[in-house]
Amino acid sequence: MNIVAKLLGTLASLLTGWVGSKIVGALWQKTTGEHPPSVTNPEKQQQATLGKVLVFAVISGASAACIQALTKRWTRGLERRVAKH
Repeated sequence: MNIVAKLLGTLASLLTGWVGSKIVGALWQKTTGEHPPSVTNPEKQQQATLGKVLVFAVISGASAACIQALTKRWTRGLERRVAKH
């Protein structure tokens, strides 16, 4: 059963990471009125100032780290519950 918990954790991590990047991109666009300067948008990344690219990278990295930590905690909790049964 540990394998099932790990698979669920991996799927949850991928899904929440994707959702998190979409949320950060949408918030960036709503706040600045511009498309985010991300790797998925290379034209905008090349046109953006270095400051904007750095700010976007910091925000994206921080949100990704939080999502990863929360997902790992959830997975560990799930593994403990499965191990009890």
